[in-house]
Amino acid sequence: MTELQSPSDDTAVFQQLDSYDWDHDNEFQTALASILRSAKTPEQTAHLTTRARCYYYTRKFKVPVSFEAYQNWLQSQHHTAVEPQSALSTEQAHPPSMGDAPPPASFAEICALIAEGKPIPGIKDIPDTILEGQGTQAQAPRRKKPWEKDATAAPTPSWAART
Repeated sequence: MTELQSPSDDTAVFQQLDSYDWDHDNEFQTALASILRSAKTPEQTAHLTTRARCYYYTRKFKVPVSFEAYQNWLQSQHHTAVEPQSALSTEQAHPPSMGDAPPPASFAEICALIAEGKPIPGIKDIPDTILEGQGTQAQAPRRKKPWEKDATAAPTPSWAART
């Protein structure tokens, strides 16, 4: 925002920004999904989502939006920006693949769990057994190697191949 704009101008921009249909803007949702991969907490998700909205709105509509001023406006409007709806829809579209268990925070914690023989959260336990009797038999004949001769074919003399 420029220094000369009045707070009422900011309020109008913030209301437009707040009422924009973010959930159906595919370009924004695609960019937001890649941004939110680095978020570890709901607070980070909310912060990154709000910052991305300000940036995208400024870029798309050529209307400068101050992130700090928008944050203050949101707080004054008593909006709870803990977890915006677009962040929820993105997380539902890409659920965490490791289940509900949070991974250990550091390499040292993983080493300690292994040393104690405890399972590591988020890692699936696969048994070291081979399931006997469930294999299938080959149905196609084995292919011959280039150096293997066909027993039914008569050998061709090397001088006959030249003529």
